[in-house]
Amino acid sequence: MVRTVVGSLVVAAVMLTGCTATSDGTAAGSSATVGADARAQALWAHRTAYVGDNSKVIALVGDAGFGPAGTFTLSLWTTSKPYAVTIALSDPAKPVASTDFTAPATLLLGTVTNLDAVHVTAAGQTFSLTSAQASTALGHDVKTLGTDRAALDGYLRSLTD
Repeated sequence: MVRTVVGSLVVAAVMLTGCTATSDGTAAGSSATVGADARAQALWAHRTAYVGDNSKVIALVGDAGFGPAGTFTLSLWTTSKPYAVTIALSDPAKPVASTDFTAPATLLLGTVTNLDAVHVTAAGQTFSLTSAQASTALGHDVKTLGTDRAALDGYLRSLTD
């Protein structure tokens, strides 16, 4: 299972890099709006009701923005509440303590209906965000990001402002 997830993530990362980078390594596209629109479209297309929907959760982890954080594996807690995703970074791009995973974790919590918590671990450090914490920070239920396209678009725009 872990090999399949890692293999799928590597293939997806290579495909995404090929589609989004120019020959000099800079991001393709004419503006941040184009990037936000494409990201919103991908998140909206992959949203799911269940943490156990492996292929969609894997896609959402990439869509949410965890890919640039480094090489990782996923663990899905699906047997009982609280349902959770743990992203274990084996080769983080930078220390977990100096990386803010709030935005990608919020996007993941919003687009997986029954997801209660996101954990990111590396080198003995852990970042965690629950649906309740994300909802408090947003000022509304985080789950609206997965049910209201305008809310998702607005949140993504707020990240680029």
